[in-house]
Amino acid sequence: MTVRGALGSLGSRLVPRLDEYVYNRDRNRAYPESFRPVSKATSGLVDSRTPHIVIVPLEGPSTAEWGPAHGNYFYEVFRTAVELFGEDSVSVVDADSSSDRPWADTVAEHLEASGATHMIAHVERDPGKTEDWNWDRVWSSVANHWDGVFIGVTFDSGFRLIRMKARRLARISKSFVCLDICVPMDSRLVKGRIEVGPVPLVQSRQTQELLLARIHDEPKDVDVSFIGALYPYRVELVERLKANGVNVVVNPHRQDATTDLQSSRTNQPSWLDYMAGLARSQMTLNFSLASSGSDEQLKWRVMEATLAGTLLLTDDHVRTSEFFVRGEEFDEFSSPGDLVEVVESWLAEPDRLFAAQHRAQAKAFDLAHSEFWNRIESTLLRRELPELPARTT
Repeated sequence: MTVRGALGSLGSRLVPRLDEYVYNRDRNRAYPESFRPVSKATSGLVDSRTPHIVIVPLEGPSTAEWGPAHGNYFYEVFRTAVELFGEDSVSVVDADSSSDRPWADTVAEHLEASGATHMIAHVERDPGKTEDWNWDRVWSSVANHWDGVFIGVTFDSGFRLIRMKARRLARISKSFVCLDICVPMDSRLVKGRIEVGPVPLVQSRQTQELLLARIHDEPKDVDVSFIGALYPYRVELVERLKANGVNVVVNPHRQDATTDLQSSRTNQPSWLDYMAGLARSQMTLNFSLASSGSDEQLKWRVMEATLAGTLLLTDDHVRTSEFFVRGEEFDEFSSPGDLVEVVESWLAEPDRLFAAQHRAQAKAFDLAHSEFWNRIESTLLRRELPELPARTT
């Protein structure tokens, strides 16, 4: 650590959020237009318009990732909106930040032309394949002439910088709602303000049909699997499980062997192949520890495992039980030794295991399709913000 970094760390301990103060000060100096708070949530005109949702995806319709069963989060958000609210109630802005035209102008013009009442976008970085971040500048401009609701999605607010960005957006306007997929965000941006989260993985009926077709004939030939990035602590834990007698297969969806972080992150199979690997598993492991700290998070793996029809075994003792019933639709473990007993107890009762897999899968299909929107609707209602379109299904 540099001397400046050490002093900054010490200063943050002595003065809470000193780093955030410095971040905001520097941001305001560099971009004076990036923080112009508005005084009220909506002008009232939004209530006279037919609700319309605008999606601003990271990778939009002009990319190869846009489509069903590709693992494109915002495609699934868009498609579930079409399925629930109707095609006329949702539209997409293909706002690639690498194009010659400023993406902010594209977004602002689309909001006006569509009569949008709600906008949903990923706010950890700009649209497209970039690490730039200009959402504060965009939202400061938009919020001062548009009366709709901005639902900003974050994937891991455990990182301080992501919380700083989200808090900055929240303080520009009361019409900003943060949706974090991993953890609750209530009062973490503005004291007393209700946000959205955690939210299980969202998935359209269109993608679910393709998933069922892909996994229909997969044999259950793996007792326990671990699928994912092989961080050193996970490698150590898997090895300890094997030493305790648990038959664990790592990344069964891959043809090549993966033994470390680098090999587990390269040459990735398709999303459907990944789900087929889960479907082959009687049980699969989920590690809930956030990569940004020591907090437990709701991982996408929770929904992916249950959608694939495998029994989820997780070290999460908080988040998963918000959606599934422990001992009936998933199970928990606290240590490698504890996990040995959990695995053996399920393998000893195949009928119970089969029933749990199918109960969880049936619930997961409904949760993935609608819970994203259910939780947004609940927060909008409690915060007295404009409602989403009426559901057609």
